[in-house]
Amino acid sequence: MLTLIKDLYYSFPIQLLLLSFKRHQFLLAAWILLFAIAIGRFGAGVGAPAVFLDPEYLGNVGYLSFAIVGIGLGALFITWNLVLYILHSHRFPFMASLQYPLGMFCLNNFIIPLTFFIGYFISIVIFQINNEYQNYLDLSFDILGLIAGFSLVLLITAIYFSFTNKNTGTILEGNKKNMKNVRAIRKVVFNEAMETQHYNRVDFYLTNKFNIRHTRTVEHYDPKLHQLVFRRHHWNAFLASLIAFAVLIISGFFIENPFFQIPIGASGPLFLCVLMSLFGLFLYWTGGWGTAAIILFFLVANYLTQFDIMDSQNRAYGLSYNKGKPVYNLEAFRKLSSDSIIEKDRQYFIEILENWKRKNVNPRQPFKKPKLVFINVSGGGVRAGIFVVSVLQNCDSMASGKLFDRTFLATGASGGMFGITYLRELFLQKKEGFPINMQDRQYAYNVSKDLLNPIALSILSNDALLPFHRFKLDSNEYFKDRGYIFEKFYCANTGFRFEKTIGDYRDAEFNAKVPLVIYHTTVMNDSRRYFISPHPVSFLMRPYGKNSTDNQLDIDGIDFCKFFEKQNGKNLLVTSAMRMDATFPFILPNPALPSEPTTYVMDGGALDNTGMETTFRFLQTFKDWINLNTSGVVVIQIRDEQKQREPEAQTQKTLFARFTDPLGTVYTNMDNMQDFLLDQKLNYVDEELRGKLHFVLFEYTTEKKNDKAAMSMHISSRDKSDILKSLNRSNNVAAFNKLKLLLKE
Repeated sequence: MLTLIKDLYYSFPIQLLLLSFKRHQFLLAAWILLFAIAIGRFGAGVGAPAVFLDPEYLGNVGYLSFAIVGIGLGALFITWNLVLYILHSHRFPFMASLQYPLGMFCLNNFIIPLTFFIGYFISIVIFQINNEYQNYLDLSFDILGLIAGFSLVLLITAIYFSFTNKNTGTILEGNKKNMKNVRAIRKVVFNEAMETQHYNRVDFYLTNKFNIRHTRTVEHYDPKLHQLVFRRHHWNAFLASLIAFAVLIISGFFIENPFFQIPIGASGPLFLCVLMSLFGLFLYWTGGWGTAAIILFFLVANYLTQFDIMDSQNRAYGLSYNKGKPVYNLEAFRKLSSDSIIEKDRQYFIEILENWKRKNVNPRQPFKKPKLVFINVSGGGVRAGIFVVSVLQNCDSMASGKLFDRTFLATGASGGMFGITYLRELFLQKKEGFPINMQDRQYAYNVSKDLLNPIALSILSNDALLPFHRFKLDSNEYFKDRGYIFEKFYCANTGFRFEKTIGDYRDAEFNAKVPLVIYHTTVMNDSRRYFISPHPVSFLMRPYGKNSTDNQLDIDGIDFCKFFEKQNGKNLLVTSAMRMDATFPFILPNPALPSEPTTYVMDGGALDNTGMETTFRFLQTFKDWINLNTSGVVVIQIRDEQKQREPEAQTQKTLFARFTDPLGTVYTNMDNMQDFLLDQKLNYVDEELRGKLHFVLFEYTTEKKNDKAAMSMHISSRDKSDILKSLNRSNNVAAFNKLKLLLKE
């Protein structure tokens, strides 16, 4: 038994496994990261992102998309082996005498990749059956595609190295010039530390016929000859490693072409190939200082980025960045929100309210006052988008197609605004005579189409390497990055026109032809917010009333278009306003706005995840007009999560938890804190409206907590089906009935 354990310990696969864990955690981390992301909880629906288990290419999931993923994983497998071969082949001199040294190295270095693939295959099968309702025949073809793509990479690599790599026997049979190379080997510019005789003991290895064979001694060969063999292999390995880098760079040039939009399951491993190759270079050329060199590289790169040498920060498309910069300070805010300006803006909006009233008063019943409708939507990725569209389509059907005529203002945050932006445009097209059926469920599916694959590919092939592709919009030039790609593919998915600005909606909104949409976004500099509308909205900037001026109340909002008037704020693209309201960290870039100092913005949901604050400020400002001219206010709130939840039981605290909980609690309970404050304001506003405020709540809920669709830019077929089913849950059925009664009054 002891002999068997000893033989196993000194086998080539185990020695390679121990070497990976002992020396190169940076490289091993690539497999661990991919394992954690792609496999998660074995495809149960929450732990594993669908983009790895349900890869989409050209709008379809099938043999071809899985084959592309197989190619990416094959490239990762080869790169992993090439880097380790470059770093450690000198430790195993017996390989130099083998017919295919690199092939034997890859074959014996199977334990970590095989563990990954077994888990990955199981995850795919479970996910496809449970979430995509695949039958076994189609699923078999998908798995065959994955295997075919992986095998293709192995085949091409094997053919290439069979012609370029040589062993000691082949070299000795060659011409005498090879021996000159042996004598000149120390003149080659490589790390001399790699030539020292640090051999690992290996007694057995696995052959290409899957037989176990004893290693044979190579002491009769000149050690320098081994070095020559491995050096030749290294050059070929470096060349092969560059291919993955070239693929990513080239795809960046054609990133808008759907043909080059390969699944994340392929682009992710390709990016890891680049990182592995980069780390391999550091470790190879710096020897024992490899880890320190990698850390130093990150520190230097981090230091250089603060100078923004290429000025590659993301921009808000449509804004002019070469027409000066407004000063971002309290003095400027006070000028924009003086009492006289606020009063002027109030009178401006009363005209819009009067236009809305004329449209909604029934000529046959001129004394019957209409109800003023507001729509507030929450964030939550594309799941929020499809839920918002589906809910509002049902509401519009109940209102006999008049919901958007009755709606004065729609606002919210993040993914919910994907749906609002799209529906408002469809409603405008319908008003302009286009054959639009507002209840067509295909519109909901359009909002839920994949956005994550193009964003991820942009990150990996362009943004991570500093954006250098540009595009022109009118007289302005911007970088193409994941923000640009998000907007372009949102437009492609929904048929939206990319060049449409917020100013293009001004007249239609002013004449109450369509509902107003006000976007808001969080200013990272000081947690104020920009309110984005083509109309003057200074009354949203601060509390306004008879006694507010003397109370030194702070200004926590900024009228975006007024502040950036000289920078053509009204020319901001609608898709950019929507993106700024949905700038979830890391997924989308934080736009830099042309102010002094530069202001950076992020997801509006950080301060107000439902847009209720905007609605409250509006109701408070125009409460007198509302009380006089309407029969009440209906606030429709659509959330992608349940609002009232039972308190969660606290588990026994560990030492680590005691240190992290104070910060973690604030983050995880952010939505709760917003709701508590907003509910208090809801009560105050209801008092000011004399009890005529009606609140209708729609929530996306599931029977089981873990069955909920992921908050992502990509959701599965099961997720889409489950979201639509949630419309028929008891809480939402009651909300539909309540709204129907309110709109009839």
